[in-house]
Amino acid sequence: MINQKLEPLLVKWGFQRTDTRIVVRNQIYVSLGTSLVIVLVTLFSRWSLAYAAGAVLALINFWTLARVVQTLVYEPKGGPFKLFVIFMVKMTLSGLALYWLIGVERVPHWGLISGIGTVPLNITVTGLMQLGNKKPRL
Repeated sequence: MINQKLEPLLVKWGFQRTDTRIVVRNQIYVSLGTSLVIVLVTLFSRWSLAYAAGAVLALINFWTLARVVQTLVYEPKGGPFKLFVIFMVKMTLSGLALYWLIGVERVPHWGLISGIGTVPLNITVTGLMQLGNKKPRL
């Protein structure tokens, strides 16, 4: 049911390719879902807030990377330089956010790393699921 509401939004936001939409959708679920559960279970501990910050930061960067790669691969005339600049600006902002979280706020670094780690976890699980769904060619 949630997929039926999220899919049209992802298409509207520029994710035309089904495979890209699946991995972005799953990243939304993993980042926001695990953050909500961990924050509520630990009653807003500092570690859980660091995890949530890392997961949201990872989601934003993954979202941007997916959009840039999708556009470059499937629409190469879409202005690669413009997309590169957008991606670099986002990465710079992410670096500043990490500096603020680690250097200024001194959040628990393992919480932040665990939150950022939702991306490789999502890619691995989604890839294995997609591999299981492939029908063998005869």
